[in-house]
Amino acid sequence: MLKYRLIFGPIMIALLVALLWADQAFGDAGHWPGLLILLIMILPGIRVAAAELTLLFKAKGVQTGPQILTLVGALGCIEVYALLLAEPRDQFARAMMLATAAAFAVVFGMCWQARNRQTQHTMLAGAAAGFTFVYLGVMPAFMLAIRIDHSAWVLAAALLVTKSCDIGAYFTGRAIGRHKLIPWLSPGKTWEGLGGGLVLAAIVSLLLLMPLADLPAGYALLVGALLGLVGQGGDLLASMLKRDAGVKDSGSSIPGFGGILDVIDSPLVAAPVAYWLLYAYA
Repeated sequence: MLKYRLIFGPIMIALLVALLWADQAFGDAGHWPGLLILLIMILPGIRVAAAELTLLFKAKGVQTGPQILTLVGALGCIEVYALLLAEPRDQFARAMMLATAAAFAVVFGMCWQARNRQTQHTMLAGAAAGFTFVYLGVMPAFMLAIRIDHSAWVLAAALLVTKSCDIGAYFTGRAIGRHKLIPWLSPGKTWEGLGGGLVLAAIVSLLLLMPLADLPAGYALLVGALLGLVGQGGDLLASMLKRDAGVKDSGSSIPGFGGILDVIDSPLVAAPVAYWLLYAYA
């Protein structure tokens, strides 16, 4: 598995950098086609993640489908995208637009359940759609917000800081990990690994986020440690979903990593935190 990680990890990083370079090169933040390139990059990921999430839901008896979960996930992301690019208007109206989209997501999930002319699990289907609207739609949309307020390179740095904690925790844990972090949830994680991951995330933040986002050194170290910590929390939350469904990985689309949810679980949760940490200093 390590061999595949060493092969496909750099490939994914190179692809991410190439797409963000295109986003930065061909458009200013908040204008077409720059931000649209980032959105187009996110939407296929939502499609694949929705298919994996469908299998997790079905393992718990929630009869939903990848089509409806893709629809509501894309709806959440596109709705936030539209609000980010809209001219400043009444903030109440903006809030209600997002609330309306969330309401429709739940209704779509319930209506999808009705296609088979049955009422069983209708509430669960609506809840699954609402969860997907937030998890695969609204949360990745914070990456778009970071792109608008800063640049594609700041976004890339924030993502790399978050994932660097995964890398540091993995290798530190393999080397010196002795004390289990949460054995009932993720037996492979250790306190030593977490410490190594946080240190690496803080260093990467110092090297990348500090110059790109013009942060003081101390604040950059804090941001790196916090993003690493929250990212590890996102990974553990995904582990809860998988254990609840009785599976080890969310899928097998990425050799050495599992499914796309196994790759994006930490950035999804870290993205809102990264936005507000950067916003607080700006």
